[in-house]
Amino acid sequence: MQGFQHTKLPDWLQDFLDSEIMDQATYQTIYDFIALDNFRYGEYEGNQYIIRKINQQHIQIEDEITTAHTGVPVVAVFEQKRLLVLLDRYGQQLN
Repeated sequence: MQGFQHTKLPDWLQDFLDSEIMDQATYQTIYDFIALDNFRYGEYEGNQYIIRKINQQHIQIEDEITTAHTGVPVVAVFEQKRLLVLLDRYGQQLN
């Protein structure tokens, strides 16, 4: 969803949302992976980004393509609840 800007998001985070969430099914898969506490560790490999659960409360997002081309990891860590709020807002635009 181009232009999702309720609050100004960093460009790379907006790119993550636009690149990885193409439809309701993909949104739900990513949301569930992050939300489910039963998955304490693991990875979701998207088109350009990797979502890693570091533990139940922290999620890491890495821009795999930029990291591969520059050799410098492009990574951010989010609190689970904060990322779910951002995803929920973005997901509302899909309907």
